[in-house]
Amino acid sequence: GDFSQTFVMRDYGPWWSESPSGSVWRTPYSCPKPAQSRAANFIDVKFEHAVYPFRIHIYETYNPGGLVALWAGDCQGTWKLLWDSSLSPIVGSQVTSQQPRQFSPPIQATDFATKQLRLEFDQSHLQYYTEIDAVSMLGTLDPISQPAKVASMLPEKMSPILSKIVQRKMHIIPHPRRVVQECADQLNRHALNKFIRDTIQREKSPIRDNGFFDFLPREVILQIFSYLDISSLVRASEVCSPFKYLARDPFLFSVVDLRQVFHCCSSSTLSWLLPLSSKLTQLDLSWCGSYGKITPASLAQFISSVGHQLTHLRLDNCHVATTLVLEAVGSSCCILTDLSLANCHLLKPTDFQALAQLDSLVSLNLYRTTINQSCIISLLCNNRSLENISLAACNNINGDEVCLVLSHCQPNLHCLDLWRCSTLTGRGVAALATCSQLTDLDLGWCLNVQASSGALVALTEACPHLTRLFLTAHRQTGDRELAAMSQLAKLTQLDILGNRNVSLAAVSDLLANVTTLTLLDVSFCEQLGEANIGQLMVQYPGVSIKWSFTDAP
Repeated sequence: GDFSQTFVMRDYGPWWSESPSGSVWRTPYSCPKPAQSRAANFIDVKFEHAVYPFRIHIYETYNPGGLVALWAGDCQGTWKLLWDSSLSPIVGSQVTSQQPRQFSPPIQATDFATKQLRLEFDQSHLQYYTEIDAVSMLGTLDPISQPAKVASMLPEKMSPILSKIVQRKMHIIPHPRRVVQECADQLNRHALNKFIRDTIQREKSPIRDNGFFDFLPREVILQIFSYLDISSLVRASEVCSPFKYLARDPFLFSVVDLRQVFHCCSSSTLSWLLPLSSKLTQLDLSWCGSYGKITPASLAQFISSVGHQLTHLRLDNCHVATTLVLEAVGSSCCILTDLSLANCHLLKPTDFQALAQLDSLVSLNLYRTTINQSCIISLLCNNRSLENISLAACNNINGDEVCLVLSHCQPNLHCLDLWRCSTLTGRGVAALATCSQLTDLDLGWCLNVQASSGALVALTEACPHLTRLFLTAHRQTGDRELAAMSQLAKLTQLDILGNRNVSLAAVSDLLANVTTLTLLDVSFCEQLGEANIGQLMVQYPGVSIKWSFTDAP
């Protein structure tokens, strides 16, 4: 059911990505992506005992279909893909029913016992919020696959030679029939004659001839290689010597998105990337290195080496980000304009003091971090060109004081996310009225903003460029505020979920006046009624009107 322990995603559908803030924080960097790109969100689930899983059940309570991949982890940063939507498109996550379901995708066997699962979600095709109640994992204590049986017999502490053997998977002997077949294929008369001819030819012509490939300009080949994602570049470098050198050209590594390959990123990945990074300007290390796969020292050293040329840096859900890493960012990234530390909730409040040296930021995402009041005020005062700020779910800040500082220091503010800011009141909202360039504002679940203060009306009237406005659970917001919003000529997305004082007439006037509207969430608005909302849906087919109510039949 819908209770506090239910896992609920914050977004759904294409609307978040299409919003002004979505183009800043939710759009991947402009570099090639693999065919099966990483999803937008994930959760890690841990169980009490480690097993070799053979079945996993996901209990999707509401709007199922968001799950796109399942991973098993060893709690030390090693991941094994169990399932993704490309492996079984028939039973995939593309469903349209809102009814609960138990989703049990076919999974691959693991080489290790696991008590950790990672669930990846993509809600861009869903019509409303998705909810998950529980995840169950069924497995055995004994290995299932042959590689797992072999791995279980290896000692915990392996010698350097044995480690290299295991790393190259030479410890797993193929089936005898396969060995015999391979020998037969390589030792038959035709194969031996071809080997002899090739050997003689190489001895006669020691100079390598790459045919017409040598006539192609290097710039043309590099342009072709620029369409390859980082995994494909690595594979291409193993084809031949010319490809090896071409695939290591720094031109191909000006924008690097390692989130796409989080499962194989380690400290050695950074060592490999460093000599290729002379032109690196945008780096996404989100999801990477957690559980010890990347050490804070190696990440700090890498940022210290390339930070002077970085303009964009994303470390979302990168729990390697420690005081040492933030110190490297603050001291080295002198031209950094975009910084995202979303969900780095292991950082201590005082760790953010290391960022005080930054003074060129345009976009700052601190969603669900522990940054304190003094640190955020320092950042806002030092970076006077900020246009996009996310302080959602930052529990250690004073929302009113932050808004007062914004009103004085950030006249060009475009996007502001204060979702779940419990210290925000009408005083802070009224101060935001001076930020007249606002286009995207999320004040969802800011429960201490009183409608009687008139702050929302003043803000709406002072910010005519608003295209997205979220007032989720502002229970006292009423017709007066909605009438002010009806004058927003550019408004495309409005969320007034749970606003108990909104009338049907006010909602109808809003839909009639704001012709640009594409999303309107009026769920749990007590005065509306399902039949009336159904009529509005028919009357305004171009608007996606969201409606949910507990007492609905």
